[in-house]
Amino acid sequence: MTHRSRTRDWLDNSQVDKSQTRSNAIKITVFTSDHCGFCSHAVELVKEATRDLSYGADIFEVVESRIETHLDRIESESIIAVPTIVVGKSRIIGIPKIEDVRELIHGAMLTHRIDDT
Repeated sequence: MTHRSRTRDWLDNSQVDKSQTRSNAIKITVFTSDHCGFCSHAVELVKEATRDLSYGADIFEVVESRIETHLDRIESESIIAVPTIVVGKSRIIGIPKIEDVRELIHGAMLTHRIDDT
């Protein structure tokens, strides 16, 4: 599987090969739970928003982090509910609207620094 298709596919945090992720990609983390009825909807909205905003470029690293398998991240990331979508220091908690997800990602795109290294 090529790097391009990996950034477009939904990645579980445990499946990400850290050596192949780009340091200049905009990282979007969606915290989910196996018992959350709304989390799959949040995942689909993030996937749709990244497709809409990527303009064919490979600029996003999307990671799903299931809280059941990453309990240590709940406290360190201050996760109080699922779904929680995190981009940089910004987040959406709860059931998002597509417009809110696009705005969150677009804001990250405007402030994101690209490293040429």
